[in-house]
Amino acid sequence: MSPKYDLFERFPDGSSLWRACLASLEGVRQHVRHLALKSPNQFYAMHIGTGKTVLLQRQAGEMPGEMLGSLKWRKQSKAAAA
Repeated sequence: MSPKYDLFERFPDGSSLWRACLASLEGVRQHVRHLALKSPNQFYAMHIGTGKTVLLQRQAGEMPGEMLGSLKWRKQSKAAAA
């Protein structure tokens, strides 16, 4: 299976850092659960073929590692991700 998603971490200053290239949304979810244990930042994934972005968010007030099942997926435009 070829990689289809690039995963990024977004920092409070608006900058982003590439974290992984993954083959499926399920793989992205698992990787974000692991990363969220160490980081309070937001994460988003971009489909390599279409450029569509999916923003992964915690519920308000959650700390890293807390309630990881509640990460929410929200479609986001390319412009909003930049």
